[in-house]
Amino acid sequence: MEPVVLLILFAVFLGALSQRVTGMGFALVCGPFLVLLLDPFSGVVLVNLCGILASSVVFARTWREVEWPSFWQLALGAILGAVPGALLAASLPVPPLQILIGSLIVVSIISSLIIGHIGHTLPARPAAKLTAGLLSGAMSASAGTGGPAISAYAVLTKWEHRAFAATLQPFLIVGAGFAVVLKLSMDDNAWPELDAGTWVAIVLVLAAGLSLGEWLSKRLPVSAARVTMIVLALGGGVATLIKGFVHVV
Repeated sequence: MEPVVLLILFAVFLGALSQRVTGMGFALVCGPFLVLLLDPFSGVVLVNLCGILASSVVFARTWREVEWPSFWQLALGAILGAVPGALLAASLPVPPLQILIGSLIVVSIISSLIIGHIGHTLPARPAAKLTAGLLSGAMSASAGTGGPAISAYAVLTKWEHRAFAATLQPFLIVGAGFAVVLKLSMDDNAWPELDAGTWVAIVLVLAAGLSLGEWLSKRLPVSAARVTMIVLALGGGVATLIKGFVHVV
């Protein structure tokens, strides 16, 4: 098996592990590395496809705790935001797009940390949910990572974590699914060119990551998992930035 394929499988495994332990994080952990290992188009599509599967598995276990009114408002914003995000991704050359994706990932993660540290609060109004969903949809379509915008909204509104994590699953399924449709409709070459064996291996390691995450979620402090997720995601975002800058220069 080629080294690139092994790295892709490792990234998918870590993303699935994070998704099950924290309720989010698949795109944050896996996205930067898949974009780096493949390209900004097929990498984002693969992130979204795997994210749909991972969120579906988690959703099957948490659907009773979903806040459906919040979900519909966030989902509407995500669908509206995915269109300009996909158009932006389709119109930029690869190096600038890599710089944009890396910047979005790094800025979104750092801003979420700053917002959480400051401790500001925001009323959980429909307009705020639509805005958060719009930003998430745009980032999902362009960078394959729609979680940070919703995470920032959850911090700002003091959203109870269990309800947030449960509601996030169908939201990510809708947002990622719509982003994939848009990407493929705008670029015929966006589908990841992987052989059948690699696709099977991706599904297997994703299932393994979710299974291990299920076991760890009952034993590992969520704070420790989040710190690891943030460190990995920041590293991937910085690496994507560097790759873009190298090609520009």
